[in-house]
Amino acid sequence: MLLIGPPGSGKTERILSEVERAVRAGRADEVLLLVPTASMRAHLISTLARRGLMVPVAAVTTLPEFVREQSPGLKQSAPAWEGRLLGQVLAGSGSRWLRSLAGSSRLRARMAALMREFWAVGADSFQLEPGVRGPQQRAFMEAFREFEIALADEGRVHPNQRIAAVASSIRENGLEAVRSVFVDGFDQFTRQQEELLAAIEEQSEEFVVAMPEGLPSYPSISPQEMLPPSPGRSSVRTTVLEAPSPRAEVLEIARRILASGRAIREHAVIVRSPELYNALIREVFESLEIPHRFWHREPAFDHAVCRHFLRWLRVIHRKFPAEESLEAISSPLSPVAGPDQVDAFDFAVREILPGSGFAFLEGAAGPFPEIQRFLGRIRHCRQWHRRRVGAKRWAIDCLDMQERLQLLKPPLEPGSFQDAQQWRDARAASLSVRTAIEEAVSMPDFKGRKRPSLLAFADAVEDVLRSAGKRLLDQRSDVVNILPVGEARQWSVPVAFACGLAEGWFPRAQPQDPFFGDDGRQRLRAHGIALRTTAQLAEQELLRFKVASTRGTQEQVLTYPRSDGTGTELSRSAFLEGLSDGVEAPPPARLGSSGQAALPEGSSQLHANLLDDVAARNQSFNVSGIRDYRQCPYLYFSGQTLDLSGRPLEPADRLNAQAVGRLVHSAIDRWNRDQGSIGDLLDQAFRSALRELHLAPDFRSERLRLALRADLERFAGAQVASMAVPPSSLARFEETVELRVARPGSGQLVRCRIDRYDFDAERRCLVTDYKYSRSAAIRRLLKRHLAGEELQLVLYLAALEQNRGLEPAGMLLIGLRGETSVAGASVGGARGLKSLSEERMHELLAIATQEAGETVGEVLGGTIAVQPRDTGYCERLCRFKSVCRVAWPSRSLPASEGRGSR
Repeated sequence: MLLIGPPGSGKTERILSEVERAVRAGRADEVLLLVPTASMRAHLISTLARRGLMVPVAAVTTLPEFVREQSPGLKQSAPAWEGRLLGQVLAGSGSRWLRSLAGSSRLRARMAALMREFWAVGADSFQLEPGVRGPQQRAFMEAFREFEIALADEGRVHPNQRIAAVASSIRENGLEAVRSVFVDGFDQFTRQQEELLAAIEEQSEEFVVAMPEGLPSYPSISPQEMLPPSPGRSSVRTTVLEAPSPRAEVLEIARRILASGRAIREHAVIVRSPELYNALIREVFESLEIPHRFWHREPAFDHAVCRHFLRWLRVIHRKFPAEESLEAISSPLSPVAGPDQVDAFDFAVREILPGSGFAFLEGAAGPFPEIQRFLGRIRHCRQWHRRRVGAKRWAIDCLDMQERLQLLKPPLEPGSFQDAQQWRDARAASLSVRTAIEEAVSMPDFKGRKRPSLLAFADAVEDVLRSAGKRLLDQRSDVVNILPVGEARQWSVPVAFACGLAEGWFPRAQPQDPFFGDDGRQRLRAHGIALRTTAQLAEQELLRFKVASTRGTQEQVLTYPRSDGTGTELSRSAFLEGLSDGVEAPPPARLGSSGQAALPEGSSQLHANLLDDVAARNQSFNVSGIRDYRQCPYLYFSGQTLDLSGRPLEPADRLNAQAVGRLVHSAIDRWNRDQGSIGDLLDQAFRSALRELHLAPDFRSERLRLALRADLERFAGAQVASMAVPPSSLARFEETVELRVARPGSGQLVRCRIDRYDFDAERRCLVTDYKYSRSAAIRRLLKRHLAGEELQLVLYLAALEQNRGLEPAGMLLIGLRGETSVAGASVGGARGLKSLSEERMHELLAIATQEAGETVGEVLGGTIAVQPRDTGYCERLCRFKSVCRVAWPSRSLPASEGRGSR
């Protein structure tokens, strides 16, 4: 019997009832239920178990597993093995174009998928020949033929050959004790699978196949019964939800789950594009502690244990490049004990980069005994990049290296199920690595006396891991189930969410096949080869949507993002038209800018019992610290109070604006004190800076040195600082002057490092600051000082007034880059500077000292709020932007969506 009905019409329930009836009648060995995937099999067994049934394992199985059990004598190759064989075929192809692309894993995957399409419709390379047109199709056909011949030469069959053999065997030998066969979860069958179904129908007493309505064709099974739609579907409430981004979309789903008041298990999330959503769902659900379980088949390669091991094999092959080696050593999977020592070693090596090689790492490991011991354990592999041995030898050595390179640390006291689950996943992934190493030995390109390199063997291990699926170890029931569309067919839950309903995502865009586009496929139909066209694939997307949008028995929520999260706008799926009266949006308060969901707010104040420690760490302040706090309290807290330091800069980034500013000030200071040639002093400072930064002279550094020398020699010849002050003034250079600022209950010192200040006989003082900036930047900075927005030079003047008894008279900024530029202001506007009244000067001094005092008070009071003034600084310069969790609006989104969230 062929049961046909819309999603939710009860096809699966009817089949499960028949299975239940047979089991309860003691006929469990006479029943067989066939499904497409192992996860669907697990779900149906769990469903029957909840009805109080002990179902034999053999009674519910997947179609591939059934075929394997029925044909133990046939040898079928794994996908990774076939991919390597196809690579060999392409490398020896008569087509120059295919030979040039033989190393492309994407081309091999596309060709392998196309071959499976031909096999699925019952066609081989010889039947394909009459419909071939053009050089590309002919090249594919010839490679297809060579691949089939090579497969036969190895004594292996492809899946459809095996299915056809099983169909023939069942017709001859029957199904042994099985009398009732049920098939569920499929929306299409290959030609060979249809032959298998026909054979099973002939040999069974009861045969039922359930399929959705609306398919272009059905297998020839009779009788047929059409099931009506479920009468309860009309009462299901359907909601369409628009979110600014996928992250906001997932967080709104999580919010609704938590706010529903229902049991967690009464929710499911259906995903069409797991590559876009799975990581987001995992991140958000784990952060909000929502129990969840993924039913997607993910490659074993995706697990960190597998990637970490393969990264090490490539590090060894590349002769231990320092940065890649550090990434592998710093992994939580590394057997090196003590994360503090690992971090210290990481920073120590990065400070002396560039460098490479095992000896370089050993030299840097001197102060780190744990690192020394680890490197000693793997010293024997230093020359493996030159080594050529057989695949079996590589397997033995790689299995040994896995023990040396990785240490799985079990949680001593797991705080949650998630901790224990992660440990089980890691153990399973480690076993997958060992299995992949053993399977890699049998790859066709290692056959005979071939002696592969380490890289070739590592590539084979990776191929196996990419084609092997991760085992589902999570057996919890009270979870939110995250389902791919193909798995969702068997599920019904009170509340179902279907996410990612944007054009191009669901329905997915259907690209033309590079070998056989729609025109070529239409032509093949005339030769009896019925490959699906893009129009038919689009129809299949509609069937998937019907499944995804009908899993909720009480509420169905369909969601889509307005933007992909990077600023690219998306259109909502055409499938959503007419499904609801309107489109809802998440509550604005739940979202940050650029569609990023606001995570739970942290405290903006430290606890009172920590304030003594804050005071001990901030016994004095400096002007740069005041500037950091005014930019953002969290910036000051991280950099000054906690004294955090970021990862050392890459060699290419070390000669940055800060480094250039330091060496320019050093050269000017020496020139001011000792006179002489400022160019020669710059050269000395530059060579010293290169040594300190562990940089060798190169074209880039030499070009910078010449530019700096020209700029400083131009400055020295202009004597602009001397021109701006009276000739009788006395000059002081690079002095530190302390300013005591008032705060409730006491005072606090602010240290001011002043480049230069000049004062005359009347003790009128002008401060000068050198900036390696262009004239426009100098003018903008002066404008900010005069507006009271920038405090640096005003605090210098206040410190000189308080500590030296000098009268503040003016401020001068000298720009050195490109040309020597001057911007300044003085009381009365003497010597060509901008005029400033005494009243305004005193206002600026009062503003600066008051803000400095308030800053000191807020720091010592424990304020650590994330409240940046200049968002451009956050994006370009802040060292702590990755930990403060501020998100700024995408330029493509309306500004009204908010400034940011923590």
